[in-house]
Amino acid sequence: MEKLAHALTDYLLSKGKIVEEKSRIYQYGFQIGLEVSLNTMVSIWIAIFCHMEWETIIFFGVFILLRSYAGGLHMRTYISCLICSCMSLLGLLLVVKYVNMTSFSSMLIILFSLVAIKALSPVLDINRPVSSKELIKFAKKLNYSMAGILFFSLVLLFMQLNRLLSMVAATTLFTVFILLAGKIKYRVDSKIMEQNNGDIR
Repeated sequence: MEKLAHALTDYLLSKGKIVEEKSRIYQYGFQIGLEVSLNTMVSIWIAIFCHMEWETIIFFGVFILLRSYAGGLHMRTYISCLICSCMSLLGLLLVVKYVNMTSFSSMLIILFSLVAIKALSPVLDINRPVSSKELIKFAKKLNYSMAGILFFSLVLLFMQLNRLLSMVAATTLFTVFILLAGKIKYRVDSKIMEQNNGDIR
């Protein structure tokens, strides 16, 4: 993706559409756009293949809300991120499709997961420093997101849409594991950085 974004930027430069000073901005924008587009296309294909379009929409809606403000695991390369995200989506869809969860068990999982997410957050990344003001802002937005997810879950419960409710449960529980993995990675990366700084000294 990086090479393709670089090629697109060079093409625009050669045509005089952009100036050299802004080439890095355009290249970054192209790369992010291409990566998101590919991820979206693969996810849509998985949803259609499994005949679970609404479940996929719920997965991304719930996961993005929680992931944006709670943090989580960051992969080192785009390819590894793409593979893990698509395999995770496929796995959750298959679980929801073939494992029959009662509405009661789904609500218990959702409640447990939201409490765990609140307790574990924020999960930071060594390459993305966050200020104290940002942490406060993220915490507030996470609270609103969790309240919205809980309300949405109650609506699904009232409407007896059990499979969609189980998708919310699977997604929130999956987010807990992502946060745990992110915390472990942060500790490992922090130790490696401390060791490298010690070696430099």
